[in-house]
Amino acid sequence: MDENDQRRALLLHLGDVLQTTSLLLEYERPDQTLGELREAQPLLADVPLLEHAYERMTVREFSAAALQAFCLWPQLLLEMPLDRAALAAPVREHLFADNPRGWAAYAASLQIQVGWFGKPAAVPDAPPDGDGVRRSA
Repeated sequence: MDENDQRRALLLHLGDVLQTTSLLLEYERPDQTLGELREAQPLLADVPLLEHAYERMTVREFSAAALQAFCLWPQLLLEMPLDRAALAAPVREHLFADNPRGWAAYAASLQIQVGWFGKPAAVPDAPPDGDGVRRSA
């Protein structure tokens, strides 16, 4: 998948996040936890973001965290070059802090379409020595 397709996939994901958050705010109690919500609404169990976030997070907490996590995505998705870390870091920080298992599962769900999402940046090769052969540090 080329970079334009990856940007499109992430933009569609952002739209899904906004739509889900809007529906939660409109139809669910703000103090309801995500765990309670998934029990009451089984269709929401398949929404990766909700599926992997903390079950004890309330709808209100989730909505606030989602806004903080994704607010810069439209701008970042238009920038050249694409700053992959800047897209993933706020999502991890705001929605998956202290939840590494949830983060790993959520990132893996996005990696199906955007293989690099949430992966640590590759360490660049060391510069060549005087003989022109690259050596690891």
